[in-house]
Amino acid sequence: MGIEFRIATEGDVVPLAELYADSVSTAGPQFYTPAQVDSWASSVANIDRFREFILKPTTYVATDESGPIGFCGIEQDGHVASVYLRGDRQREGIGTRLIKVVLDHAAQSQIERLYAEASEFSLPLFLKMGFLSVGTETVEHNGSTFVRHLVEWQAT
Repeated sequence: MGIEFRIATEGDVVPLAELYADSVSTAGPQFYTPAQVDSWASSVANIDRFREFILKPTTYVATDESGPIGFCGIEQDGHVASVYLRGDRQREGIGTRLIKVVLDHAAQSQIERLYAEASEFSLPLFLKMGFLSVGTETVEHNGSTFVRHLVEWQAT
């Protein structure tokens, strides 16, 4: 069985919360302090907020025989709300495939501009997929300060 893509449902919230925490804990230490990684990964502690994070946008879930291996959400205004891959499945091209699914969704929905706030570890993926870096912002999240890269993509 290969990788399949589908839209997230209520039943995905808890498994995707686990995937999210694993993703941040695996990739985060390369770029962030232990305190930053802990505060970022702890975002899943508020399951109601995490449920909204997954179910408010259209979130595509990549699955294989082992279960969920990644997800990527897009909002109606073109905001790419999330891109996370399970720690043991990073750097396999799954993120690229998820972004392609979101780009297809944007084309079908006639969304001509996508934008996101990229972490240090997701920035290369966005740039590879044709997004342009348009600046940075500093945000506070669960008691830690983060610099995020603002990226945009325009339909041609």
